[in-house]
Parts: sequence; structure tokens; C-alpha cells
Amino acid sequence: MSDDPQYVIPIHDERQLVAHANTVYDLVWRVDFKAPGFAVLDIPPGPDSHVLRAWMVKLKQRLTEIGISRKRGGFIYKSMSRFDQQVTTKFHLDGAPDQSLLMLGYEPSKVESRLFLADYTRAAFDLGITPGQFLQEYNPMYKKGEDLLGLYITELPQPMEGHSRLVAINNSSLPFSEVRTNSLGVLHKAIIVTPDDTERRFINSTMLAVGERDEISLEQQKEFIATDKISQRDY
Repeated sequence: MSDDPQYVIPIHDERQLVAHANTVYDLVWRVDFKAPGFAVLDIPPGPDSHVLRAWMVKLKQRLTEIGISRKRGGFIYKSMSRFDQQVTTKFHLDGAPDQSLLMLGYEPSKVESRLFLADYTRAAFDLGITPGQFLQEYNPMYKKGEDLLGLYITELPQPMEGHSRLVAINNSSLPFSEVRTNSLGVLHKAIIVTPDDTERRFINSTMLAVGERDEISLEQQKEFIATDKISQRDY
């Protein structure tokens, strides 16, 4: 996978996950535009859905330790869910505080899809406005706004057959700060190329925010790892 972009990190086990956590933090939890604001952990066949979710929890723990050590604060859970989604979306932020990190665990699927990230914070900066103003004045749900994002869009490479993925996305809505204190977010969207109600496209989702006390109990976290249920099914 040597041809993959620098934001795609191959991992095979939890040891490698932990070893690459600092890189993930630097790629995702950016304070300037040198980093993309997202990272992809590519996982070859082997680890199942439960392992994937356990790794998501482990990565959150490690990112919290890194944030605290760098005096930027740790992460707390705002939500955890598992769903089956085959609905195309427009560029958007998921509802969360203005400093938040979305972690998505994609299970292998035969449903063809494409995932895009848009650096709307950089687009807003180049226009001399805040990210909030950009979303208000150039709503990317509509063509004019999405067209403005054209130069700031990255499409993630397709996963190899049978691979899982852990995608970490900066979901923040703060503007760039010269003192490098604000975490800078990106928008995301998915296009479902071949919806198929006979197949599944399972996504495990956790929303993180900066804070000191989790809003999700340890028991709920264990249930998130252990469950075979889905929160919702979107077609």
C-alpha cells in the first residue's frame, strides 16, 4: 500500500494502532492547514466487527492521553452507535460541540460507495470569513456552496476487498487562530453508488468532544463493543 496518501495508515493489530496514535492525532486534530483534518486506518481481513469497535475505543483512550499530555485536553464520548446506511449524503458536519472528532468504523461491504472530505475551514479562511459564516452563506447542501468547495475536496481511495476501515474526522466548527489554539474541521459526505437491500453497509460511529467526563458509561462502552444490534437502518 505504498502508493496510498500519507493520511492512510495500514494497521494489522492493536499494537500498531497504538503505535500510530500520535500520527492520527497530528493528522486529524490540526490547528493549521498543514494537516488534512482526517486519517484512515486501513485494516486487512481478519479482525471482526467487535475487534474493530474495541480498537475504536482503544484509539479514543490513546488520543485522550495524547491530548492531555500536549495540554490540549482529552476526549469524552458524546455518542456511540452502529447503523446500516445506504443513503447518499451531502457535505455536512455531524451535530456536536464546536471542537469535536468523529470516529467511523466501516465494516467490509459489497455495497459500492465513495467517501469525500471537504476542507471548508480553509475555504472560509481563503474567503476571509468564519466556518460558521461559510455554512450560512454558502450552504454546501446546495450546488453553489458545493461548487465553492471544489478545490478543497479529497476523495478517499477505495478500500481493498474485505478490508475494514477506521476513519477519524475533525468535526469542529472553529475558525483558524494565529495562536494555534482552535481545532480546524472538515465536512464529509458519502455517495452510495450501488444501493442493495440484500446487502449490508455497517458503520460504527462515535462522536468525541473535548472534556473531562464521559457522557457514555463504561457499561455502555462495553455494550457498544459487544453488541450485534444496529441502531438504525437507512436506505
